[in-house]
Amino acid sequence: MRVLEQLGLGARWYRESLRTVRVQPLYFTSVVVFYAMMMGLLGMIPWIGIVIAGLFWPYGTIMIAEAGRDSLLGRRPSLAPLSRAMRNPSTRLRLIRVGILYSIAVVTTAAVWQLLGEDEISKWEIQNDRIVWDSALQHIPYGAIVAAAAIYIPSILAMWFTPLLVYLKNMTIGKAVFYSFTGCLTNLLAVVWALTLAFGTFLAVTVGSSLALGLAGLSSVAIYVLLPVALLGTAVIYGTYYPMWRSVFSEVADTPEGNPRA
Repeated sequence: MRVLEQLGLGARWYRESLRTVRVQPLYFTSVVVFYAMMMGLLGMIPWIGIVIAGLFWPYGTIMIAEAGRDSLLGRRPSLAPLSRAMRNPSTRLRLIRVGILYSIAVVTTAAVWQLLGEDEISKWEIQNDRIVWDSALQHIPYGAIVAAAAIYIPSILAMWFTPLLVYLKNMTIGKAVFYSFTGCLTNLLAVVWALTLAFGTFLAVTVGSSLALGLAGLSSVAIYVLLPVALLGTAVIYGTYYPMWRSVFSEVADTPEGNPRA
């Protein structure tokens, strides 16, 4: 029974994500694209890119969540929540610390992957600047995959809702991390199922559109069709976030600003 409840909950989050994109296909998708572009551009900064992107991540997460909420309430999403979160004096420093924790998790995961996977990855063959996948499949860095996943998965569970718990519920970082981890772990099957449905939608619409254009002999204009389709599919994935938050933490009371929960 518990499994069925979790699957039903995940399916509900997915349906609410579809509704989010349906009612605000342009504005919600624009917020998602802005977030993804900022994370990508900041991450490309030499040496410190991952850290800078990590500092932006909690603010971007808040922006995505509030865009989802506004869409479902019939309001037009915007970038305003980003500036509000950055200006909030009672939570600004804690959100920066959350970003540092997220950066540490990402850097540690990348370092472990590089350290343990270097020998196998070095055996991959490159031809014409492309990986020869037969050689890559013969040298899969299983140890690096397991070790990196063992670090990243618990870290992302602990960080998943932490920005919102700090910003909206005014919790201390330690308590927010604990609540995020336990909230995700308790509803892990629902989270995985919602994201699986969302990723499946993304793959279905992009691959389906590509095949349809190829069969119709319209490959020359494929980029003009596939790009917006891919962006909408990406928005469906991000659209699951606010329904998750609302469902898991709706009963956690808000706390007045400047007085974080112990």
